[in-house]
Amino acid sequence: PDRREQEKGGFFSWLTGAEAEGVPLLSPYGVVADGRGRVWVTDPLARRLVLFDLARKRVVPLERFDSQGLESPLGVAYDARRDRLYISDGSLGVILVVSADGRLRDVWKHKLFQRPAGLALGPGGQLHVADVLLGEVLVFSPEGKLVRRVGSLLTEDGKFNRPANIAVSGDGTLFVVDSINFRVELISADGRSLGSIGKLGDIPGSFARPRGIALDSDGHVYVADAAFGNIQVFDRAGQLLLFFGEPGQDRGQFSLPAGLFFDDLDRLYVVDSYNHRLQLFQYLKAP
Repeated sequence: PDRREQEKGGFFSWLTGAEAEGVPLLSPYGVVADGRGRVWVTDPLARRLVLFDLARKRVVPLERFDSQGLESPLGVAYDARRDRLYISDGSLGVILVVSADGRLRDVWKHKLFQRPAGLALGPGGQLHVADVLLGEVLVFSPEGKLVRRVGSLLTEDGKFNRPANIAVSGDGTLFVVDSINFRVELISADGRSLGSIGKLGDIPGSFARPRGIALDSDGHVYVADAAFGNIQVFDRAGQLLLFFGEPGQDRGQFSLPAGLFFDDLDRLYVVDSYNHRLQLFQYLKAP
């Protein structure tokens, strides 16, 4: 991805922390960006959210929101319409609703929450929450009301097996990283099974430790695998199109890649957990 090199001196260096050594990423996990220069990264080991404010050239560690602290922030989602963030805390078992300037707006608690992790917004602004221990995806209205529960349609007990991260397409299709089943499950907006992508294995097209997931503007499905140290790209039918990356510390290499996110400019943010950084790639459409 050529543009990544072009951005080396500005956008990319801010993301990788080259100009922000005072705020290290210890073990980053989730990431989201607003497409206007603000990038938020969860760091459960450091018990904080880190804001990379590129327009103002500053990096801000966010450990408390008013009186509410963080224990294990995992997922993060940004609602552009309301200019607010959702943060899942797996240890506290809550969803924090925070304004983009860092003010606590609400704390969502629910009796079903066990370990909320991956977050994704649907096209109507509904928040999808993958709960790892519950084995379901819970869907909430913007006001915090539970409107739907989604379990696995491909297992006998009606639950996913450790759903970790999720993505939602423009038509409302839900993509669930069903981590201990070693696949991505596709669920339609009305709850129908649309099949799955991948299976347990050690060859391209299979998974060993799937983690983050994201969709580009053409609907391709990107899945980070922490064991392989790479990103695999599939079409919606489950056909492997390509993969990139390998274990290592150089650019384009990964050590336990985790969260993925595409912004509106088709820039892919990859949380490179054990390398304590983000990497940025540009998806280029076919001419």
